[in-house]
Amino acid sequence: MTTSKRATIKLEHDDFTVYVNCDDILSPLKKLSHTYSQREANKPADNEIAVLAEDFKGAYKAIFDDESPLEQPFFFENRQYRFEIEFKEHVTKNSAAVNHKHQLIEDAFYLNRNGNALQAALNFGNDIGRCSFKLDYQVNGNPCSVKISFNIFATKMVVEQDLSLINNAIDNVYPLWRYSLSSKTFQQVDKSNRSVDKFELFWLAQFERLVEELQLGVKQIINAPHNRLQAFTKQQKLDRVSKRLKPKQLEKAQQLMKAGITDPRINIGYKKLAVDTPENRFIKMVINSTSDKLRSLITAINNEKNTKVSNSFIKQLQTWQKSFSKVSKQQLWREVGNFNGLSSESKVLQQRTGYAKVYKVWQQLKHYLNKANGHSDISVKSIAELYEIWCFVEVMEVIKSLGFQEQKRELSRLKQVQFEKQFSKDGMAAAFEFKRDCDGMVIKLAHEPSFSPKGTETRTWLANQRPDIVVQVTLTNGESFLILFDAKYRIDNYQIKGKDAVPEDAINQMHRYRDAIIHQQQSDNEKPIKSRPVMGAFALYPGFCDQIKDENPYQEAIEQIGIGAFALLPDAPDSSSHRLWLQSYLKQKLGGPKSAYQKRSNDYYFVEDAARIPPYGQNAIRHNGLTMIAPLNEINRGNAYIQQARSGTLKGYHTQLLATNRQNVHRNIIREVRYFIVTVRDNPTDNTQYGRYLYRVANVKLLPRHNIDDNLTGKVSSDERLYWLFEFTGEPTPLKNKLEIPYEEHFKFKLTKAEYLDVISNWDDITDSYQLYAELDETW
Repeated sequence: MTTSKRATIKLEHDDFTVYVNCDDILSPLKKLSHTYSQREANKPADNEIAVLAEDFKGAYKAIFDDESPLEQPFFFENRQYRFEIEFKEHVTKNSAAVNHKHQLIEDAFYLNRNGNALQAALNFGNDIGRCSFKLDYQVNGNPCSVKISFNIFATKMVVEQDLSLINNAIDNVYPLWRYSLSSKTFQQVDKSNRSVDKFELFWLAQFERLVEELQLGVKQIINAPHNRLQAFTKQQKLDRVSKRLKPKQLEKAQQLMKAGITDPRINIGYKKLAVDTPENRFIKMVINSTSDKLRSLITAINNEKNTKVSNSFIKQLQTWQKSFSKVSKQQLWREVGNFNGLSSESKVLQQRTGYAKVYKVWQQLKHYLNKANGHSDISVKSIAELYEIWCFVEVMEVIKSLGFQEQKRELSRLKQVQFEKQFSKDGMAAAFEFKRDCDGMVIKLAHEPSFSPKGTETRTWLANQRPDIVVQVTLTNGESFLILFDAKYRIDNYQIKGKDAVPEDAINQMHRYRDAIIHQQQSDNEKPIKSRPVMGAFALYPGFCDQIKDENPYQEAIEQIGIGAFALLPDAPDSSSHRLWLQSYLKQKLGGPKSAYQKRSNDYYFVEDAARIPPYGQNAIRHNGLTMIAPLNEINRGNAYIQQARSGTLKGYHTQLLATNRQNVHRNIIREVRYFIVTVRDNPTDNTQYGRYLYRVANVKLLPRHNIDDNLTGKVSSDERLYWLFEFTGEPTPLKNKLEIPYEEHFKFKLTKAEYLDVISNWDDITDSYQLYAELDETW
């Protein structure tokens, strides 16, 4: 085990020595230890850590340059490594090359000027898994090949636990997406669900594993083809017939002779061994199908402009294709007809040498990776890409847990580009749609929709914006807003002491998304009215936190400005503790399932602090003409004060903050009040109060009770609790219809619009559409 920051490992082989250097190995090791200890997971096993060189003689293991054993992982994601492969004197100079399926790996290695060493600088990015490349060289004119392999480890996840959960979640929604034609690493796949789509990457992965077995089986068949005795007929001259004729044949011959036919002939049956059997027809079909499949793969790769496939792999495909094409032209197959299926099971295909081998290989190729008795090495997309799509699937699962039912998938299938499955890039049109029956709320969930300057309803200026995950919420009244998430496969261990955090630039990006995306409300007679539809923008990152016991370190920012982050890592399928913070936020914002649902007004979604921050010097108002109707507190008030209320000469009104909190009305709503109606009894013994005047509100302030002028309250008080003070301005306007409400000592108020007052004359009239903010279910 090394204790120095800079470390070098070496791998000794009979023909060469491999040196790999990393400038800072302690930093990723520390992160790996931190991740594994938090998750209470076992450290990687020795066979996973080992760096191996394998040939027909066996395997050679790497050690540290100081001869100490390699007992901890050495290769990590997003880390720079320098390779140097020094060849012994007996190796032919300038004969060495590295072969790898990915072009970047292959091109990174180059021979030094003396031709006796290969050098490369490699960074595996977010590609984790097994990396394996072939080292080809010559010794005394004889070709040699050695496979060098090692594992690339993730520092932010416990791959053994997390990767399978991520893969299963993605496969359930986007089958086949995670597989790639070529990447720097590969993973072993031993079983997958049968897909109705033919997917060339699965076929190719199986073919690479089975090609030698297939070639050997075909060779054995050609050397000893199956044949059997088959009956044939031919026309033969009568004077050439040497065998005894059957009675019918004899009768036919006599008729031909009597008719005087020159050179008479009859049908003679015979038997001989022939190769045109159903089994040989099957083998011919396998050879031709394999050759055609390889040819189409090569053509498709060559037609791709920005292919990542290396030249050596293309040459290998061409070599295989030429081999099967050559075999298909053998004389043997000219005597064999076309394959039309097997009428019954064939013991020849199941048991005979060569035939059984080809038949077994064909079954595995035909069923892709469904055979559980074998595994294939297949390239997959980077862990950063996998994490991004897994986050999308997790947000979808949270939405479903809140009582939403999937209505349709407007993107029912992924596009296939060359051999890989890819997402469409047509914005919110390519989305999942959900609806909740209890309140009619509709949600569209889209992956990487594009908001551009060419948009109409929702657009940007100057540049395109493509957040990873967009939740579009549409209320029953047609109003809509967006919640954005962006998956960041990165962790900052230093920003928040003792806790995993998201990098600062990820938070900055959330601000950019919210400010850049603009909604335009179209109007026939004026220019579009602009507003910002993004209610919140949040980063999702693979931090490990105890979300049951601890508070989200970004909770205050989420509440105050609608910007923040949620830690999100996989957990057992029946657990939701890994997404508790995210689930709590969406439940608070969107409401819960039917069993726990309380009906909300449409106003609820637009009144919290994060949605109400206007530019400096301005106010954001949701309802113009918001009018508050509240009773005068007549207890212990002077007659002059009560008379001012009766005559419409009040200069202000006050009430406790506790009173508005009791009715779950947010402070931002109270600050929007622009008109006020104060109700008061005409006589101290009446059971009814009346509101006759509409006051214009100049200011709304929240003050300690003792700081409010006695002239505005009607009595002196030393109370330190917070009270709302509504300061009136100008002369009040007499109401067309006086407003009548029952007198109660218990304080209640209602909110409406000034434009509704012409049709309101009684407290009970202020209901349904005439009453605003009546059904808020949160205590602010």
